[in-house]
Order: sequence, then C-alpha cells, then structure tokens
Amino acid sequence: APKGLEMGIGTMARKEKATIYVTSTYLTESSVMPQLEGLEEVHFEVELVQFTQVRDMLGDGRLIKRRVVDGSGEFPMDCPLHDSLLRVHYKGMLLDEPKSVFYDTQIDNDGEPLEFCSGEGLVPEGFEMCVRLMLPGEKSIVTCPPDFAYDKFPRPVNVPEGAHVRWEIELLGFEVPKDWTGLTFKEIMEEADKIKNTGNRLFKEGKFELAKAKYEKLLREYNHVHPQDDEEGKIFANSRSSLHLNVAACYQKMGEYRKSIEACNKVLDANPVHVKALYRRGMSYMLGGDFDDAKNDFEKVSGTMLQNHVWLVEG
Repeated sequence: APKGLEMGIGTMARKEKATIYVTSTYLTESSVMPQLEGLEEVHFEVELVQFTQVRDMLGDGRLIKRRVVDGSGEFPMDCPLHDSLLRVHYKGMLLDEPKSVFYDTQIDNDGEPLEFCSGEGLVPEGFEMCVRLMLPGEKSIVTCPPDFAYDKFPRPVNVPEGAHVRWEIELLGFEVPKDWTGLTFKEIMEEADKIKNTGNRLFKEGKFELAKAKYEKLLREYNHVHPQDDEEGKIFANSRSSLHLNVAACYQKMGEYRKSIEACNKVLDANPVHVKALYRRGMSYMLGGDFDDAKNDFEKVSGTMLQNHVWLVEG
C-alpha cells in the first residue's frame, strides 16, 4: 500500500472505519493500486475488518511469530517477559511438510500442557523468545530457522539436522517467580541458591549467556537485600563475590576477556587479595594477550597462598 495509507491503517483498531487523507508526498508506488500522478491529495475510506499481528523476531525474516487468536491483557505488560513458570500446548511440524507432526502435547503428553521455566534453556531459543511475547490465552504460529530451533538443542528423532520448523503454540498461563519481600535473610539465601544452581547447570551445559543472565539477575536482586548483623553480612558478601566471579567465568568462556576482568575487579575492589578473583583475572589477562598483567596477578596468587600456608603452619 502507499506509505501514507499504511501509516494511517497502522493507527486503527479492529472494525474501525476511517477516512485517511494522504498527500502526494506519501503516495508512494504500490502494487495493489494504480499509480496516482498529478494529485495533491487522495482520500481513502477504510474499514479495518481484521488483522494478524506478525512479528519479525530477529529482524531478518527468519523467525516469524503470527498471532492467530488474541490473548487477554495488555501487550506487552501482561506478557511473561521475565523468567516465569509457563504452561503451553504446542504442536511441532517440519515447515515444508505440514503433515509431519513430530510432537503434539495434546497427543504425546497425554493431553497435558508442557510446563517449563523460561530462562533455563529448557526449550529451543526461538520457541522461548516467541512465548515471552504472548498473552495468556493467545495462540500463535511460529516459523523458526534451524539455529534457533533444534540444531542447538536436543533434536527429536524425526527432526532432521538443519530443519526449519513450525510451531503452533497456545499460552495457557504463567506464574511469576516468588517475590522476596517479607522473606527472612535465610529464606532469601535459599531462594538465591536455587537460582545460582540453575545458573551452574546452564554453565556446565555450555549455555554461558543464559547462565550469566541468572547470575546477573541475582546480583540485581541483591541490591535490595540488607543483612542485619556481621554474620549475615559475611554470608552475603561471600555470595555476592561468588556471583561476580561466575559472571567473569561466563564472559571468559564467551571470549569477552575485558568484561571478565571488570567482573573480577568488582570483587578485588573489596578484597584485593581474593585468590580466586586474582586467578580468574589473571587467566582473562593471559587469554586476552596481556601477559605482564597476567604474570602480576599469578604472582599475587602465589604470594597470598604462601602467606596463608605459613600462617596455617604457625597456627
């Protein structure tokens, strides 16, 4: 459609009728109507009968989400944008073979929906990206390229390598994580350990970006945690240092050595002789080619360990 007409339709609601006034500047060439020349302005009488939301998730046309049944609530405020427990029904098939259904929760899961926690690498990346932008009750059709489907995820036996897939997804509902408000310090640390353990599992599976997101989420939450005594303060400080070093390890595995060094510095600013932080920063310096700085850190590690050994012997 001409640019001006499309811009006007983009502001309309379903079943709305409107007259759209388009000046010559916005009467761009269109394949759906004859070329209009020599006109200063055209009036279009438009009724928006129906529309389907189509979202290009990657911006290159490879991962497309099409909403076919509206959900309830306001987009995007009522979508599961943050990590949540999600319940979905879905049917998966090969894109070029619509009858080749490789999984259907209504049949293969005894009619029960799939439940999974987002942000934990439990479903293909393209699947989760689209579900995060769905409203409860919404049904969408997703077409997904292999690198966001099953080429980087355990592949069903009847899905060949390099396959483009189509998912028909219905978001039944979701539950947001437990709010830490009102929890005791011990309860907060128990909840934190659960999230950290999930991050550790993702790290061991080689999903470093997802693992880093878990650690960074905890560090943000820690900004609102206030220990009440020295013992709680020590536990909290050790936990926060551990999270920063886990973030550093993720950056190191991802080849982002400067960011890994910055994460280590957050620990060393508080404790300049933290052995693990010095060692991890030294490794990042070395991997990044800064051998003098790496040598300095490794010498500090050696000296600190030697001092600790002498103290232990004397004690």
